[in-house]
Amino acid sequence: MNKIMLFCRFYRLYRLSIGIGCMLLLSACSMLTNTGGLRSSEPQLTVLPLDTLMQKQADEVMLTSVAPLKNVYGRTWLSDTELIINKKDRLYMYHLENGKENALTPGRTSPQYLALTSQDGQHVFFTEGVDGDPYQILGYIWDVSTGKVTSIGQLDITSTVSWADNKHLITTKVGGGILLIDLNGHSSNVVLPDAVQQQDSLDSVQKVGKIIYYLSPDTIVYRLVQYANQPEPTITPIAHDVRAFTVSPDGQRIAIEQRVWNTTEPAKLIMIDTEGHVEGTLGQGSLISHSVWSPDSRMLAFSIHQVNQQGMNGLYIFDQHTGKTTLVFAKIQDANTSMQWNPSGDHLSLYDESRGVMTYIIGIEK
Repeated sequence: MNKIMLFCRFYRLYRLSIGIGCMLLLSACSMLTNTGGLRSSEPQLTVLPLDTLMQKQADEVMLTSVAPLKNVYGRTWLSDTELIINKKDRLYMYHLENGKENALTPGRTSPQYLALTSQDGQHVFFTEGVDGDPYQILGYIWDVSTGKVTSIGQLDITSTVSWADNKHLITTKVGGGILLIDLNGHSSNVVLPDAVQQQDSLDSVQKVGKIIYYLSPDTIVYRLVQYANQPEPTITPIAHDVRAFTVSPDGQRIAIEQRVWNTTEPAKLIMIDTEGHVEGTLGQGSLISHSVWSPDSRMLAFSIHQVNQQGMNGLYIFDQHTGKTTLVFAKIQDANTSMQWNPSGDHLSLYDESRGVMTYIIGIEK
């Protein structure tokens, strides 16, 4: 199973600079002229034809602006007008209204890489490296209101870290198991059955409410539910042949990237409910980026890259209100692109490394 490992991200960032220049609000962008629906026996979700984008209908998603920002990586939104960026291995807060940049943690000198804001916007998880040791990654929590930085210790470079809720991070640990880390840097083990506890390569652990989802070594997504009155949690497999997945913030739906290995079949982005029932196919292609939900769970953004350039290419948004998938920006051709929604869900930041490092701020009308 291929993994999207933190080490790969750190290594790319170590070689490249990871930000933002003047805010350019462009009212249009160059887009490809072809989109196509998918033929599938599953319930079909449609792709909105490009010629309808210029005449927005009620409740439809539409591109409103594109701001290209060179030589920086957009990391996470602190507010609707503040974006945390990475520039030359340092984290900065970029202000969209005036284009100013301020160091996120003045006085710190170690190389900095990733950042992720908690759901309430009060804390930021970020990572730093150690000079001379590219394999050592340290994690920290920055308090937005006080500026206090709390260490959470060394991280497993093969594991992802995400916010479980406003007071805890969640990640896997070396040797097996799942950890919750509080705002003081204290970690605790999630109670798991012995068979799961001994698996040393759990991946993509996500927690929504009281339910934890994770990807096992055999590419199966499991749903883990813990009840106070039972000795062990309930673990249910809900999807197979999964490369990556993301759960909506309201916990109602899951987008999975499904690929059957050792075949010529393309990857598919499929929507399922929390029981694993398929609701529809959103897209397919040679390579699909990790998808991301808007904070209100209405929209799912993802990008698709075709090796042969035929079929779906670019940045797409699926809108649950209309059931349509819309191509909004065809210039993105990077399978490793990473994107984040701002708190209001009317802008996306995403970076593209296909022609040098470039972060785009995409305005969306819904």
